[in-house]
Amino acid sequence: MIDELRTDVLTELIESLDIPDTAYQEASRRYQDLALWLQDESKAKSARFRPSIGPQGSFRLGTVTKPWKREDYDLDVTYRLENDITTRSYTQEQLKVLVGADLNAYRNERQIHEKLEEKHRCWRLNYQDRLQFHMDTVPCIPHTENVRAAIQQRIIQAGTSPLLAQDMAQFAAAITDNRHYRYRQITDDWYISNPEGYARWFESRMRLGDAWLAARVLQAQVKHIEDLPVFQWKTPLQKAVQILKRHRDVMYEQDPERKPTSIIITTLAANAYGGEVDLPSALEQIVNNMDVSPDIPRVPNPVNPQEDFTDKWRTPEGRRLRLEENFLIWADQAKKDLSTMLSPHNQGLLLDVVQKRFGIKVSDELARKMVGRHSPTSAAIHVIRDSPPKPWCR
Repeated sequence: MIDELRTDVLTELIESLDIPDTAYQEASRRYQDLALWLQDESKAKSARFRPSIGPQGSFRLGTVTKPWKREDYDLDVTYRLENDITTRSYTQEQLKVLVGADLNAYRNERQIHEKLEEKHRCWRLNYQDRLQFHMDTVPCIPHTENVRAAIQQRIIQAGTSPLLAQDMAQFAAAITDNRHYRYRQITDDWYISNPEGYARWFESRMRLGDAWLAARVLQAQVKHIEDLPVFQWKTPLQKAVQILKRHRDVMYEQDPERKPTSIIITTLAANAYGGEVDLPSALEQIVNNMDVSPDIPRVPNPVNPQEDFTDKWRTPEGRRLRLEENFLIWADQAKKDLSTMLSPHNQGLLLDVVQKRFGIKVSDELARKMVGRHSPTSAAIHVIRDSPPKPWCR
């Protein structure tokens, strides 16, 4: 009965977080439509550089959650020019202006009324229709061969197999950033990004659950897991990341600038995942092993191990926001709340934790199964802010 109740709770939680397959499919149609339009040299100035468009971030990883207290979805894509353009032929500014001009022409032709919006690294297209979302498009080009080779060696030295390291490193890209000190100058020193390499690494972590994937193949009636888009793999790791991100969003609803970033949560969760084939076991394994290194890099980027995902923690802004302390507080609270959800000894707290910590309203049928539905939760949440100083953050 206890295991059945726990399964029912987690099932309703995931169903409340997961976006429908149609949302993934609609997002896919959007960036594929843009990709096709960019191949037309009569319309797109960048067509001669053979641009490719692909998703990155949570849409690529299959870890999107329904927006918390807002209307729109974030769709991050790369706008990669593959041929006849290098860091020695274009400045970052020239590349970004070129991409922006094509995106604006596309926006006009597709009658997207919201103006194109410039961000530090990308251009934002704001869609306003039945699936409201914005598409953040990052201009990039393949990084130099020397940079890709150096990254491959770093990945191998960090413990990744040479074959996977080679596969990941080939996607290393040079990206635009208007805060770069040589943004308007010809230089090889562009910032490095590798969202596709990261996605390949994340997939390698999901494949640790080979028994789960084999069962998923049978369930979906396909020959290989690769026959399914990644968002339909629905592995325990993907679900665990969705649950952790929602817990974070609810905890930091009133103070979102202090919340742990999704890339840190996703990376630590994937590192901690041990191939568990059921969600309760995966969650327990992950929350007990989301370790941040005491040395720099604290959370290394798996596709560029010299990069530290916690580098903002050490900036003046990061110290003001107490990002490190807030991460540790959040991780501890997530561990406590998930322990309450998963333990057979805490049924009296279950309903309160699910609704207050994860922001969902369970069905009446499930609520009736829970005992002690009005019991208080076991611990209060504390978010570390500037002032007044609290005893736990001095």
